[in-house]
Amino acid sequence: MPQHTVSKEELATAAATEVFSRYGYARTTMGDIAAQAGISRPALYLLFPDKDAVFAAVIWRMDAQKHRDIRAAIARLDGLDAKLLHACKSWGTHGFDLIEAHPDAADLFDLGFPAVRKVYDNFQVLVADLIRDQVQAAGIAEDPEVLARCLVFGMRGLRETARSGKEMRRLITVQVGMLVRSIGGDI
Repeated sequence: MPQHTVSKEELATAAATEVFSRYGYARTTMGDIAAQAGISRPALYLLFPDKDAVFAAVIWRMDAQKHRDIRAAIARLDGLDAKLLHACKSWGTHGFDLIEAHPDAADLFDLGFPAVRKVYDNFQVLVADLIRDQVQAAGIAEDPEVLARCLVFGMRGLRETARSGKEMRRLITVQVGMLVRSIGGDI
């Protein structure tokens, strides 16, 4: 069986994930990332032209892993409510939990970064795909993409106001329940 070898770029991205999670974007330097990765700064610059490129790679790596995890889990679940609730809790609380542990990790979820905006777009697509059949079956005039956007950015607002991870999960449950009931699903 062939073994997957980890590339230098993958190692640097994993190291950068740890550094950005701990210190945020502003306080992280290319030297910090290189040191964490066990490579020189010049070697890091051969892999990534600048800190923005490393940051984008970190965001894309985190997003890809989260989507793999969510898709694997919802494939084993039955019903729209269970699938949507799992997806939203997993995606919506990931950032909350990380920021609780490392406040500077908030940069990883800052919509000022194009890569972060793409993460939100990706999750909206996943939510729209989950609710599409139910929205169409219920004869709702609104596009699934619009409903998905409302849910996704509503969760962002919940993250700004929730006082704990437990409260965040409860609020997501309420929000998902309202959406599922509004499109005629069972919860």
